[in-house]
Amino acid sequence: MSPHTTDVWANTLTTSLTTSADTATLNAARRLLTGTHPQLNVNQGFATAKFALPGGRTARARLLVEELTAAQWERLEAALAARIPTTTISGELADPRHTGGIPLLPSAQDLSHHCTCTEAASGPCAHTLAVGLLLAERLRTAPAPLFTLRGRPYQHIKKRLRGTEPTAVAASPAGVPSRAAAPSLVRPATDHALAIPAQQAAPLPNPADLDLTTARPLLTSPLSAPPAPLPDLDAQQALVADAAHRARELLAGIEQSTGSDTGSDLARFTALEHGAPYRQAAMDHLGLDVVAMGHLTLAHTHGGPAGAAAYLHRYTVDHDVLARAQADIQPLRPAPNTAVECEDNHLTDPAAGIQLRYGPDGRWHPYLAPYGPWQPVPGPDADPVQAYRAARTAARAHRRTR
Repeated sequence: MSPHTTDVWANTLTTSLTTSADTATLNAARRLLTGTHPQLNVNQGFATAKFALPGGRTARARLLVEELTAAQWERLEAALAARIPTTTISGELADPRHTGGIPLLPSAQDLSHHCTCTEAASGPCAHTLAVGLLLAERLRTAPAPLFTLRGRPYQHIKKRLRGTEPTAVAASPAGVPSRAAAPSLVRPATDHALAIPAQQAAPLPNPADLDLTTARPLLTSPLSAPPAPLPDLDAQQALVADAAHRARELLAGIEQSTGSDTGSDLARFTALEHGAPYRQAAMDHLGLDVVAMGHLTLAHTHGGPAGAAAYLHRYTVDHDVLARAQADIQPLRPAPNTAVECEDNHLTDPAAGIQLRYGPDGRWHPYLAPYGPWQPVPGPDADPVQAYRAARTAARAHRRTR
């Protein structure tokens, strides 16, 4: 995909952002981005970033985007499959006429703003506008964040388009069903009968005489490129290498470290030698910069798939869970009279520079922020006290190495 095919996405989003913003606030948002590179996190339904405030405080800005419904996605994906069977994503998709009448780009009415600064009582503030401007710039070169924001991971869209043959029915002769229209021969997993009906099963061929003793010449010429939309040869070789790696781990009795979501598995895959060349593609898909991708890899190294999920996503956690954890770590805090911040599954001790994130595995994953963004450190534990101690140990080790 050309790096400039989605420029119109960035321009459209910028227009939607600035529709309800006054000039002073918009200029303040642009000043926030001058000479700095805040970390932008993109999730389903919202994008977020943090900005420094006077007095050492931090503004946590979140730009919320209305997600499309399942029915809207079905209609949009059908339109994409009919129009671009080669999965090419371009700026023309900003026009609803090309997406089944479903606007892929959010309008000003689809956006809402939330920020912890005092200026965000009504309407957009400079911080949430800055998040939107960061997002617009990301969309100039990477289509993935837009699909994620609207409720469908980009990888899902690509798989849907690859598996669709929009012209198969039209191209079939009259009375001859196409492959897309052929009835499935696979029964549900609960049916232990033969999957192919007897009346449709072809007779088995006669056994072939195989010569297993004569030497055969090795393939000396390169293989031809596979037809679209199959992955290229390098990607297929990486997938084979990954399958072999996972098989070796399984045979050796090593617990499989595959995640239940795409982000967790990309963290595992790109940390391996055969997956390293696809690190940039993973960054584009997840909407992460170089630093954030490095932190995701660390999160997976320290905490496995759940550690990567805790880095990428926020979860709603029962207030009692956060309250108990806050009470448990209170005796360990170096500044016990300062406030502890609780937001979603994050428990932050700003005075100590420590954050604990409650992961989907029921463990607290420790974080430090030695250079600004929070980065994962070793020692996730179901006991918040042990996770907090691990973070303090990592902080001491960091001070000794500076």
